[in-house]
Amino acid sequence: MISRKTSRVQGETDTGRWKRSPFLSRRFVIGSSAAFVILAANAFLTYRTIANLIDASRAVESTLVAIASLKNVQSDIAAAETGLRGYILSGEPSRLVQAHESLGRAAQPMKALRARPEATPDRTQQVASADALIGEELQRFSTLIEIDRTKGLSAAIHLISATGGAATIRSAQDLVRDLLAAEDAQLAAQTAQSGRSSDVSVITAAVATLFNLGLLGAVILLARREIKERRQAEEVVKFAATHDPLTGLPNRVLLAERVNRAVAAAKSEGRTTAVLFIDLDRFKNINDALGHEAGDRLLQNVADRLVRCVRRSDTVARQGGDEFVVLIEGFQVPGDLTQVADKILAEVAGPMTVYGKEFQITASVGISTFPADGEDLRALLKNADIAMYRAKQQGNAYQFYAQQMSAHSVERLELEAALRQALERDEMRLHYQPKVDSRTTRVTGIECLLRWQHPTLGMVQPDQLVPLAEETGLIVPIGKWALRTACLQARAWAEQGLPLFRLAVNLSARQFMSATLLVDVVEIIADTGMNPRLIEFEVTESMMMREPEEAVKLLRDLKAIGVRLTIDDFGTGYSSLAYLKRLPIDCVKIDASFIRGIPDDASDVAITETVIAMSRSLGLKVVAEGVETRDQARFLEQRGCDEMQGFYFSRPLPAEELAAYLRQEPALEEGPPREAQRGLKLVAERRLGK
Repeated sequence: MISRKTSRVQGETDTGRWKRSPFLSRRFVIGSSAAFVILAANAFLTYRTIANLIDASRAVESTLVAIASLKNVQSDIAAAETGLRGYILSGEPSRLVQAHESLGRAAQPMKALRARPEATPDRTQQVASADALIGEELQRFSTLIEIDRTKGLSAAIHLISATGGAATIRSAQDLVRDLLAAEDAQLAAQTAQSGRSSDVSVITAAVATLFNLGLLGAVILLARREIKERRQAEEVVKFAATHDPLTGLPNRVLLAERVNRAVAAAKSEGRTTAVLFIDLDRFKNINDALGHEAGDRLLQNVADRLVRCVRRSDTVARQGGDEFVVLIEGFQVPGDLTQVADKILAEVAGPMTVYGKEFQITASVGISTFPADGEDLRALLKNADIAMYRAKQQGNAYQFYAQQMSAHSVERLELEAALRQALERDEMRLHYQPKVDSRTTRVTGIECLLRWQHPTLGMVQPDQLVPLAEETGLIVPIGKWALRTACLQARAWAEQGLPLFRLAVNLSARQFMSATLLVDVVEIIADTGMNPRLIEFEVTESMMMREPEEAVKLLRDLKAIGVRLTIDDFGTGYSSLAYLKRLPIDCVKIDASFIRGIPDDASDVAITETVIAMSRSLGLKVVAEGVETRDQARFLEQRGCDEMQGFYFSRPLPAEELAAYLRQEPALEEGPPREAQRGLKLVAERRLGK
């Protein structure tokens, strides 16, 4: 507009009458001058606006750099603390070295921040304190590495305890966290101030001049960006409401929506739909042994594998805990579902590495289909869940739902109700299986095994009894009854003139965690007059890994009573050799799953030989369970195994039959033992607490 007016005036002065032009009136000059002043003021205002925005951007950039550095420091300090704890638990020097390297990385950004006080002008003292703490910890970790190398794990752990453990690391982490919070607050304030300044500048510039079309364009761009960010925020909120935060899979809400939609489409189009209910086997053991963080990482790995097993049109959802649900839409024949189930089982069972440890976990899959097994989400999930529990009994398997499974669930409820009255009705029984010396084959001890004589069902198998007792919590009073009954039976045998043998009783996980365990044991020993040195408790690795420090204390208290302690099912848990050395145990029992394959299976042979050699080096007795053949017995004897038990020597016997066995029991000669000569059928036995 100014340019057109100037052009017009210039055109009228080409005749040489510039000074005498009638158009150069005072009003025009004043108006032009005012316009020029307004334009100059607008330009200056624009300049100042841009300068302020640049200054604010630089301040925000500086704050962001400080925040990024502090986050790196925080991550490295946390890694150092995790490495220190990993070293204490596993005794691996590499963990300590990694922790030292993490602290070294954390020290560099702190020194950089300390060298730039303008980045944190109000917090230079906190930065200096955090830098000093990290420097102290770096020096301490260097000392720990040297002590571990020269004097060993015990000395290093003693120094850790003497120097406050992880307290200094936590102090440094707290300082960094405070700094990070302060920087976040400063960033928020700078962002808010920058936003307010921008708004004021835009309004002022718009009022001052109509010539700043570029600023208007910037406002339009900012508005479009705001709309885009708002839409993105709405998408994030919607995603969070319909997806699992850990795995990113659809949650129950989205699963219900998709199942209902799939069922409606199947009804209208005459198609079939299936729901696969997936539960991870023994996941709780890993979660308890290694912590929830490792369990979460494992769940994320499983989720990724499940997604790879299905089509893009299918849905993989997390039901909760270690349970997943897969929705298969429009399958043709049941064989399509079996292929998917087989693929899922194979993918999940593949080895996976979590925090440097390799795991192999299995799954159980239950399958229900629409419309045969249900016509809504509730029915399909319930029936798939029932089928999954039937598959879990087989282990690493899948199972289609069948109508009779619901009846089986009712039977289980009835069995649970009957179990609650079993002790009152005197329906519980103990069977006894002898342990023999590997060299002389004479009886050295007796393991007590639980049985339930149901009035109508007969002898309930241990694989039904023990899990049911564990789930209901009845295993605690049942275990107490078993210990008392075993002690009384030992006295009865002694009165019959039979020798006293050590009695082994399995402690279940619930018993081991019971607050009254020590009191119960002392009370039973006092009531029965049993010599505590003739009592042996068998506990599994996984039970002790849940609360390691508490487990060690409890075992020491039991040991102080005088009882013998044995690690049962050794090799199936996740304990380390360093942790095993801390336990006040007397004996290690090799799990039957490793004995079953010897002497033919190279892996089982290697594992068995390693466990025997390791145990002997620690001064521990070794017992092998599940010995069923002469070749197995000879192999174990030659490798130096101390004791054996299994069907090769005797099946679990009632008290009367075991008494007869003990009266006849000489040193066994070459050839099959008496039980084998009677043609006993080998069957799997479930023991108390397993």
